[in-house]
Amino acid sequence: MKRTLFLLVLAGLFLLELVLLEAYLPYEYTHAISERLDRIFHTKPYPPHQYMDWEFELDFRQHPSHRIVMYVITAVLATGNAFLIGKVWKARRRLKPPSPQT
Repeated sequence: MKRTLFLLVLAGLFLLELVLLEAYLPYEYTHAISERLDRIFHTKPYPPHQYMDWEFELDFRQHPSHRIVMYVITAVLATGNAFLIGKVWKARRRLKPPSPQT
């Protein structure tokens, strides 16, 4: 039971790591990934801020320091998440499988 729980936590942390690392991709790549995921999962568009990603990209181009701050924050979060992934992986490996009753 614990091994399964650790595996689920590990999968969740891994997906979170992928989302965090996606921030380092250029805008064109993340936009393409988002469009492909929308085709698969059919999400309704949110009309008030339909192009929020592009607004962020424009701000980052006008103020490079904002991009640096975003990269530093994302790097800290990704590093912390990677640390958690390592801890969960070690804890999962330390669990001994149940021994057969003799």
